[in-house]
Amino acid sequence: MLELNQIDTTQLIKDKDNFIVCCFYTDSYHDHAMRLKQSLDQFNLSYHFSVVEDAGYWEANTRLKPHFILNCLQSFPDKDILYLDADAIVKQALDYFNTIKADVAFYKTKGMAGMSHDYLASTMFFKNTEATIALVKQWIEEQVNGKKTQVDQDSLDEAMKKCASNLQVEPLPAGYIKIFDKDYEGDIYIEQYQASRGQTKLRRQNIRRRNRIIGTGIVVTMFVAYYVLW
Repeated sequence: MLELNQIDTTQLIKDKDNFIVCCFYTDSYHDHAMRLKQSLDQFNLSYHFSVVEDAGYWEANTRLKPHFILNCLQSFPDKDILYLDADAIVKQALDYFNTIKADVAFYKTKGMAGMSHDYLASTMFFKNTEATIALVKQWIEEQVNGKKTQVDQDSLDEAMKKCASNLQVEPLPAGYIKIFDKDYEGDIYIEQYQASRGQTKLRRQNIRRRNRIIGTGIVVTMFVAYYVLW
């Protein structure tokens, strides 16, 4: 089972908001995280950053997310948690998150063209409630027997299904999860730069390895067939 091994933390806590922005990152995301921190300072926001030990590959690093979020909920019991991926940038004030009454606020993608999951997990709001903590614990539980190529959104979808009856969910407006190269005409509050596109993924490596094996098998078969027929 994956564990969250925190190497270092940086935080700045203020009383003006009900929430604190929380982010974890590995060494390879340091520059992205510092740009996020700079944008938080610009808007006078509270934050908690953790540098974590690399779990070995990209998919495994994503699965550290619910462990980190649970740690934040328990470490800051008087604050709600706004989780942001390290490659996000805050573009406007985030007063909206002081007004949320629901247990969680996620951007729902179920049924959208080109989307493989029910929710995006790069901007996520968690009110510090028992229902929220139960969801995050279930999220962790869904990962226990998952495949090595499983990512955070796979287990989140399953956890949401199991916790739906006891959970109040507010749809997160698109302006809080804007992807940098996607067209959007509304106000942008948080922009996501998706640095993961440049990360080496285990699933992609496995596909390439499988294709090499298949390719080698085809060549060998053709070679043998040629000499048998010859």
